[in-house]
Amino acid sequence: MSLFNMFKKKPTTELTPPPQPLPQRNDDCWCGSGLKYKKCHADKDQQTLKAIRKQEEKAKAAMRRSPFR
Repeated sequence: MSLFNMFKKKPTTELTPPPQPLPQRNDDCWCGSGLKYKKCHADKDQQTLKAIRKQEEKAKAAMRRSPFR
């Protein structure tokens, strides 16, 4: 491993939250595909929201472990 690779920034995956408020299951999808929301983006949006909440919890836990208390 070279020194360059050690200090290279690691890529971060930025999660984009779905539009708020979320459509109801039988509404048309927000992406404009013409499909119902439950058939198009419902599962993906729920997974994204879970991942965002998990990142926020990790950030809060890191703040609680701050050495400057």
